[in-house]
Amino acid sequence: MRYRKLGTSDLLVSEVGLGTWSLASDWWGRCDDPLAMILAALECGINFIDTAPVYGDAALGETMLADVLRTRRDDIVLTTKCGYDTSKPRPAGQREHPQDFSPVAVRRQCDESLQRLGIDHIDLYQLHNTRIEPIADDDLWETLLDLRAEGKIREIGVALGPAIGWVTEGEQAIDDRPIVSLQTVFNIIEQEPGRTFAARERVQRGECHLISRVPHASDTLSGKVTPETRFPKGDHRAHRNHDNMLDNFEKAATLSFLWAPETGRTMGQAAVAGILANPAFANVLPTVVSVEEIREYAAASDFPLTAAEARSLDELYVRNFDHDDRFVMPLKSSV
Repeated sequence: MRYRKLGTSDLLVSEVGLGTWSLASDWWGRCDDPLAMILAALECGINFIDTAPVYGDAALGETMLADVLRTRRDDIVLTTKCGYDTSKPRPAGQREHPQDFSPVAVRRQCDESLQRLGIDHIDLYQLHNTRIEPIADDDLWETLLDLRAEGKIREIGVALGPAIGWVTEGEQAIDDRPIVSLQTVFNIIEQEPGRTFAARERVQRGECHLISRVPHASDTLSGKVTPETRFPKGDHRAHRNHDNMLDNFEKAATLSFLWAPETGRTMGQAAVAGILANPAFANVLPTVVSVEEIREYAAASDFPLTAAEARSLDELYVRNFDHDDRFVMPLKSSV
């Protein structure tokens, strides 16, 4: 496992991280044993664990980490998030909780997260799926800086979502706020708005780094599903437009040189290595449901792309992989 510094912070994070979203819910299929998966991640050299109060029922994404943090705190760069009011019920289906980014609410959320996790500080505190209003709220950012001064959080980041997009939100957060990380949907097929964020001056200067999630494009880059796969109701991948999935499968076929036998990579490892070839990205958060997947994706750090492979990937992306899209994914925005 290789490690990268997160922005201007002292946080050194593994190139491959572990997100607990799929461990705490069944929205990506059933997990093996979540505790075994967390321990396997640590054994593989993963030190960056990403969670949030809204992962799973009753803040399971946080509470499930408490026992491990009790004995392995120094081995973990822990990030959790704020912004959702978990005291109010989640609407039916997989829709979002109501949001509350008021300074009073965020301070309360931080204290509740610290209590659930059983720790005295959060390494990276991210605004969760924020719209433009919290980015522009000076009172909120004063509160976040106060929490940092009090030692409750070490650094501040922004996580964009839930869907792909939020360009203005990300640009303003990078340009105007003291964040060391911006988390966004990014994979070697769907590179916008990640490339736009990577071009911002603070990212270019290494003051803020990007974090990739959905790196396997809803498994079209994992080798674990096929174009014929139909996901059951309740599986988050079922929300993907089917034509978009077919487009991505066909684009992925042009990239098979990245996982040819002589490379030593699996398809899923190539997808991770392709992201890490961009120095704007500090790390990648694969969606995992098994110990085997954790071990596979963690090993991607050992198989970086060559300069020639990275150039070929970039050239194919610029040409849209020589593909005529059936469906163009819209970029979400609150602006």
